Amino acid sequence: MRIFMRWASIALFVLLSVFLVAFGVLYATVEELLWFHAAAVPSSALDGVRPIYFALMKLIGGSSAALGFLGLYVALLPLRRGVAFAGTALAATLAIPIVMAAFVAETLAAKTGAPTSWHIMGILLAVDAAAYLAHLASRRDARG
Repeated sequence: MRIFMRWASIALFVLLSVFLVAFGVLYATVEELLWFHAAAVPSSALDGVRPIYFALMKLIGGSSAALGFLGLYVALLPLRRGVAFAGTALAATLAIPIVMAAFVAETLAAKTGAPTSWHIMGILLAVDAAAYLAHLASRRDARG
């Protein structure tokens, strides 16, 4: 069972990391305001926010992709090799931006009425938690 949980943990962390890379590429290469972002901006201000919007999208996209690549590295090398605290560090590092994104999305939605994607962030956080719990289960001594 411990071997199954170990590989389940690695697979879930890899899945989450691949998502972050894909998300990062999407955000870094977007050429129009995403509909749910545009909904938070008054139509009279859309043209004025474009330069900062695309700059921030590239920043967020690049950071997300980099975090995803880092997650892949940690999951496939240190975590797989059983390096102490690799699972804890990876779970926490992936959870922080997800929680922050959910907070920002909900705050923005409350202030602007824009739609939010909190459910997606909830799923991502659940995958991160499941990966970490599987990691912890794989580390348990066979006696208990």
